[in-house]
Amino acid sequence: LHDVQKTQRLRSSPVCLPPSINEQSAEQTTLSSPTRTTTATMTNACVDVSPTEMIYMTYDGNFEMRCDAKILHTQAVEVEGDAADSDAQTVHVYLDRTVLHAQGGGQPTDIGTMKIETGASTVAVQVEKVTMDRSTGVALHRGKVMQSTAEAEDGVHASIDDVKVGDKVHVEVDADNRQILSECHTAGHVVDSAMARCGSVLPPSKAYHFLDGPYVEYKGKIPAEERNALLAKLKVAFQELVEEDICTKIAVLSKSDAEAVCNRVAENYFNMEDFDDDNVRIVTVAGWPCPCGGTHVRSTGNLKERKWGVTGLKCKKGVVRVKYGKDC
Repeated sequence: LHDVQKTQRLRSSPVCLPPSINEQSAEQTTLSSPTRTTTATMTNACVDVSPTEMIYMTYDGNFEMRCDAKILHTQAVEVEGDAADSDAQTVHVYLDRTVLHAQGGGQPTDIGTMKIETGASTVAVQVEKVTMDRSTGVALHRGKVMQSTAEAEDGVHASIDDVKVGDKVHVEVDADNRQILSECHTAGHVVDSAMARCGSVLPPSKAYHFLDGPYVEYKGKIPAEERNALLAKLKVAFQELVEEDICTKIAVLSKSDAEAVCNRVAENYFNMEDFDDDNVRIVTVAGWPCPCGGTHVRSTGNLKERKWGVTGLKCKKGVVRVKYGKDC
């Protein structure tokens, strides 16, 4: 149901990334790092980049809004729709670690900023999207280079061309955006717990934790004559769980432990064999554990201010969709 990053890949060997789009030069470029030097031809060769440490995967990291990192690779790219006369260059940036959540598991990407120290100046990047290659564990940060925060000694602003492998980067999440997205994701998990409290434990199949109409789907059926009563109960149960101010828990467990924790209520509610690695990240919201790679708020009580709640129930072709939202 929820996208969970492979925990073991953080310790795996470097992986190969494709070159940037519209890369014209066939000149070989030497990329250096503290542990290796790789030579890559930028037209069609690959660049070795180590898997990204996703800081938000731990409980404490889930609440960190900034971190320091190092540049592993940068790529200037051309994106359709970019104005030809725009000073804001689109770039792809690869880091050794990040606090920014990569889009996936039904949750939108974080947005934020990077400030890259090039020596004489600082290059500022407005991060618009973070994506994760699940097969390699490498996160790609896409953004636009804004004007540097300081001028170089010769009076010329630094650009992405001045950035080198190993340069220090200060990464910061847009905290307000992270907060509401985390609330939305947590509210989706509260729906799971509310379903259980109402005695409707159904296998989950899909979740959409975007702000434009979030919902959670389950495999199963609710008889037509019982739907209105269940919806009313879900609305009450959701608000009860919010009022109880139940703390969120995040832990990385072995498959066997995850199996015991997540399937104690209903057998085979989650199939741990769907996960390739030995360890699974388990998030427990409102007392309900679930494999999940997203960000969350500290407790169900944090959903009070924006008045999150259940808004609807729809059943069709063996799928039960529970809609939820804020301002309920």
